[in-house]
Amino acid sequence: MTSNHSTRADSPAHASLGLSLVLLLSLGAMWGGITALAKFVTMAGVPALGYAFWQTFGAGIILVLISFARGKPPPLGRTHLRHYLIIGAIGSAIPTTNLFYALSNLSTGVVALVITTVPLFTYLLSLAARVEGYDWRRAAGIGLGLAGALLILLPKGSLPSPDLIPFVILAFLSPFFYSLNSVYAIKFHPPQMDSMHAAAGMMFASSLMLLPASLATGTFHPLWNDFALADGLILVHMVLAALTFHMYFVLLRRTGPVYFSQVAFIVTINAVMWGVILFDEQHSLWIWLALALVFGGVALVNWRHKKQSATP
Repeated sequence: MTSNHSTRADSPAHASLGLSLVLLLSLGAMWGGITALAKFVTMAGVPALGYAFWQTFGAGIILVLISFARGKPPPLGRTHLRHYLIIGAIGSAIPTTNLFYALSNLSTGVVALVITTVPLFTYLLSLAARVEGYDWRRAAGIGLGLAGALLILLPKGSLPSPDLIPFVILAFLSPFFYSLNSVYAIKFHPPQMDSMHAAAGMMFASSLMLLPASLATGTFHPLWNDFALADGLILVHMVLAALTFHMYFVLLRRTGPVYFSQVAFIVTINAVMWGVILFDEQHSLWIWLALALVFGGVALVNWRHKKQSATP
């Protein structure tokens, strides 16, 4: 059942432009930094599925404890449980597992290029679901952001073999499901469920799917055996995941799925910046041109967002 009251209260027309932009940039920066953290963990030999299970399970526990501490435990009605399972599947378990498979066959550059299509899928799905209306400025802003991401990724994103084309096509399922989740979460948001409840339910539902997957594939990671730096970083990731996915639902409900989808561009830019800071990576003028295009796209979408907010 759709909560019309909740959707109206959190629509772009009632959102604060300044806070929404701060949330967008902060979330993109943190998710970009998490990319570097995940690189350290996977370089230490922690299996991807086992790592993903602990990240989602730990984040779910943190969010549930906070919910109880503030006197608002997650609702557990049939509608709510179904919602948790759906967003856990389409927003985390399926696209994440698919990405792991894609990364085992494709370069990270190609996969990152695929992920930058999230805003395109989101905009198309939002139009189809009538969550968003068409606006040429917003479409142009999305296009500018995508162009900026392409400037970073295309020079190193060509395929070494045509045999990899099927894997690229398969990889596109991930941004599709991420986009589908954002549109679904807005369109079918149950009553009496706030952003923290949604984040907690999504994380727990995802972990319930990832646990048997990691056990079946022999990639479960026993966190308690020979605790090392990588295991400590997994604990850090649990906290960051709890924070960022709560922010994800807050921003999504404030601004709508299309505006939120720009976070993919911010993540790309910030991941590059973290690479420069942590790994001393050097980049060409293309990076700075990309940065200008991405923030130009953000400005275009924000311009329309501000105009809507000022409308009585």
